[in-house]
Amino acid sequence: MAVITISRGSYHRGREVAEELAAKLGYECVSREILLEASQEFNIPEIKLVRAIEDAPKILQRFTREREKYVSYIRAALLLRAQKDNMVYHGLFGNFFLQDVPHVLKVRIVGDLEARIAEEVERAGISEAKAREIITRDDEERRKWALHLYGADTWDATFYDLVIHLKSISVNDAVGLILHALEFASFQTTPESQQVVDQLVEAMRLEVSPGWWAGSPQQQ
Repeated sequence: MAVITISRGSYHRGREVAEELAAKLGYECVSREILLEASQEFNIPEIKLVRAIEDAPKILQRFTREREKYVSYIRAALLLRAQKDNMVYHGLFGNFFLQDVPHVLKVRIVGDLEARIAEEVERAGISEAKAREIITRDDEERRKWALHLYGADTWDATFYDLVIHLKSISVNDAVGLILHALEFASFQTTPESQQVVDQLVEAMRLEVSPGWWAGSPQQQ
């Protein structure tokens, strides 16, 4: 029993790693579903939630109260999923949203920039220069967002338990490395670590709509 977060830059093949890992473990593979659940349950347009975590604040711009609320909704939805355990999450900033959960294995997938550019050129049918611009901009936006909200750099390896560079290592080999790491006791759910998740869920309950929280596992 475990929870794994797969962090990555844009076009890093993190989805492939997450899906193959979840299939081997028989776990839920979760990403966009978190945004959809938060959107539906809190009656907030999904696009607003997406912008809350994807559009990095400008220099010296503060988070608005509305934006902070949207981020709390997303974290609440993810914590509820984590409370059920047995989950692989490969959406944005899962390692930060679940940073206080002891048994979460936080993985960072790093891809070769030139390979990422070549894949995007082929996928989108755009020029190499345009692909480079898109990837560089997306990576920087994610980095700015994390720095603004958590004071943490998504490129800092110390925020992850395992960093895998998909250059010489294949997706299948990356999954094998993660499976091996999951054998360590630190990343296995215990009654004590589960209690930490439950306490985090209870704390989030005070920040979000009580009506939505009535559907949480503790209320059923």
